[in-house]
Amino acid sequence: MTVQDIVSIIGALSDAIASGLIALYYGFLAFPTGIAFALAALLALAWGLVTPISFQAETIVLAGSMGKNLRERVSIVLLCGAVMTILGIGGLLGAIVDYIGETILAAMLAGVGVILVRTSIDIAKDNLKAGIASFISALPVWFLTENLAYTVVASLLIGTLAHNLIKTGSSDSESENPEIAPVPQTFVENVKSQLRLQKPILNSWQVWKAVLALVALQIGTYISYGSITASMANTSFSVDKLTIMTGLSQVVSSIFGGAPLSPIVSITAVADHPVAASILLMAIMALILLFFLLPKMGKYIPVGATAGYLFIIGAFIVIPDNLVAAVQGGDMTGIITFIITAISDPFLGMLAGVLAGLLL
Repeated sequence: MTVQDIVSIIGALSDAIASGLIALYYGFLAFPTGIAFALAALLALAWGLVTPISFQAETIVLAGSMGKNLRERVSIVLLCGAVMTILGIGGLLGAIVDYIGETILAAMLAGVGVILVRTSIDIAKDNLKAGIASFISALPVWFLTENLAYTVVASLLIGTLAHNLIKTGSSDSESENPEIAPVPQTFVENVKSQLRLQKPILNSWQVWKAVLALVALQIGTYISYGSITASMANTSFSVDKLTIMTGLSQVVSSIFGGAPLSPIVSITAVADHPVAASILLMAIMALILLFFLLPKMGKYIPVGATAGYLFIIGAFIVIPDNLVAAVQGGDMTGIITFIITAISDPFLGMLAGVLAGLLL
């Protein structure tokens, strides 16, 4: 284990913890998500995968915002995980991407970037002190370094300090999310409270519409984020194995109320031993969640502290490159896909893009 390995893992952990707080904000449970991280680490070890999965802000925000309550959100994640697992086992992901085309995929991701920007502003509004401080710190750090790890740390640190040190006479609308139940006192009580099977909703069009939107998003991120991470590690990757690992982990997590896990652009890829760093990242996150350390962190680190880095991801990482690829040459298919995704969801955006490609 080298210094570069350690620095890469710490940077990736900072990103995972920050996005994990957003998952708690939407009511997803910690312990079952920890089980999913452990499963992913074992599969990555067995297959030698350089592409880890983790909390991904885009997926969490989409699933969280399209589901009205925890049961709907869990149903969306569970059904999406099942669909993606089937696609991975059947080796169908590549065929779907080839049919849709890179322009539509890029436009969908750019539209999701807009959704992230809106969400970051909403989170900041819910927690003004931390949110404003998070924005004020994240923006200059990003412009000076263009390093996401530094930006995440600055956003969390300054936002948390502002939340805990600046005293106001009102609550500032900073109450805890009402969907997150009080944490029981003992470890056994914690485990019992979070290992209850969640009955998925199967007869709701709104849920299935959200599932299709999440599948559409994940088709894009599995290919793009997986390939980016693999290229950073100067190696290739198996999209089918990555899809199976992610899909199974999402099913295991969500069946008990846990959060979605997805491929990320991971800085473990620049470690001297990227496969080992990837596995250790997921194993450490599993321990953090299985021992309920993330909810404890959430008592001191407000969700508003994530607003600045979430804005950076949407406005300066996801939107620019994808939007350029989507609308180059005035491609109306990409423009229509981007607009529809930004104002609705990725599935409707993809559908609109496919129809536009057939008609234009």
